[in-house]
Amino acid sequence: MAVRGAIDRKVMQDDRRSVGGQEDVFVARAAVGTYRDALRQLELAREQAIRALELLLGRYPSAAAAIAAQLPGFPGEVPSGLPSQLLERRPDVVAAERRVAAAFNRIGEAKAARLPAIAITAGVSSISSDLFVLEDHSNPVWSLGGNLLAPLYRGGELKTQVEIRTAEQKQAIAEYAVVGLRAFGEVEGALSAEIAAREREQILTQTLADSQQALTVVQTQFKVGSTDLRFVEQRQLALVATRSALIRVQAEQRVQRVNLHLALGGNFELPPTPPTTAPTGSQQKDH
Repeated sequence: MAVRGAIDRKVMQDDRRSVGGQEDVFVARAAVGTYRDALRQLELAREQAIRALELLLGRYPSAAAAIAAQLPGFPGEVPSGLPSQLLERRPDVVAAERRVAAAFNRIGEAKAARLPAIAITAGVSSISSDLFVLEDHSNPVWSLGGNLLAPLYRGGELKTQVEIRTAEQKQAIAEYAVVGLRAFGEVEGALSAEIAAREREQILTQTLADSQQALTVVQTQFKVGSTDLRFVEQRQLALVATRSALIRVQAEQRVQRVNLHLALGGNFELPPTPPTTAPTGSQQKDH
């Protein structure tokens, strides 16, 4: 009887091991199904993105366009000392300046509407400006006390100190200040986001290296039988997740560089100044 009892206990232990093994199999199969579903979603998102790109290129959206396996190279650091005149190429800034010109009915006054000096140092988002100034010292009326000052921008506070003749002029100047501040805000936002993405890239690059080392160690442990295959799979998933995060951050850097160019209204170079034509004798007499 003692032998029979021992045999029954051994059978029950084997059955429990069998049930436990079956559970591991089903858990693994469920995990594989979950990841296959996520992969299919990613494949669909990729196809839809390619179709959208084909529409922009004027092609039939068949998701057949060839896509590079790597992200394009990063264009490099932002040059230091960018002038604020770069922002004056923006359509909204041009429109606001033209509204000032129309309100004052003097091109000279509107031409003097300039955004404050902008200083951007490589690797650091730093825009320093003390005031918004709209002035024309060549206007002799102002020497008689008709001072025209635009809203002042000091330390994040916008103050309106303007001596103007009509409410239309006041509105035009205020709108110009709002547009200018929005332009600077978009530049700051794009710069700070790019810098943050660059710092995250450095962090994730190190994390990726550590994850690769962890996977190598656990694979060695699995080969000698000191760990379970599930731990190997966990390390593999962690490595893939880190690599995906790194790719997303690298793509974000490039997106923010595009946003910076949009905020500046173009590239980092000012357009050439058109040559000025000297006034003729009759024009001088008119003045």
